[in-house]
Amino acid sequence: MTLPHIPIRVIAADPAEHQAFADVLNGQAGALALAGANERPIAVLVTPSGDAGTAGDLPAVVLGARAQMPDGAQVLAIPVRMVDVLEALEVLATSTSGLSAPRSYKDWTLDPGRLVARQADTRTITLTDTEARLLACLFDAQGAEVQREDLLQRVWGYRPGLDTHTLETHIYRLRKKIEADPGDPRIIVTTGDGYHFVA
Repeated sequence: MTLPHIPIRVIAADPAEHQAFADVLNGQAGALALAGANERPIAVLVTPSGDAGTAGDLPAVVLGARAQMPDGAQVLAIPVRMVDVLEALEVLATSTSGLSAPRSYKDWTLDPGRLVARQADTRTITLTDTEARLLACLFDAQGAEVQREDLLQRVWGYRPGLDTHTLETHIYRLRKKIEADPGDPRIIVTTGDGYHFVA
């Protein structure tokens, strides 16, 4: 399963600055992408030349402090590394893109806001925030495989091709909470290049 991209709007008064950030968003091959003309962005990036007041009610990452800031905006001091800008956008967008909404799959329910998962009425499992986001992605796939890179991208905001064992570590901990025998998983099953949730 391919997870959807995260549309970002760039607010910049300087056309060259806008183009530079648009080029980065369109060329970085991650979840982030410049929002299309008829697409509602999930978050906005306010560049140093941009007017933070025009972000409206959208979650915003603002480069450099301003006198007037949108509510809840994340401010990054400049100079800033581009990788930090992209990570801040992905974390902000992921937190507002529905991963916190309750969902269900077959006889399982998940409430990421309360950090609990339930199997029918038999048991309640307490989760960490990361485990809840990870399960949300697996639930959203409705039994289909979710690629490892898609999970790293959507849950942690990692770039494709990053060599890390973060995902495997969290899957291991989640299996210890969910599986009857974590050494022989029957619910969170490893596939060729990812995982799927078998209810």
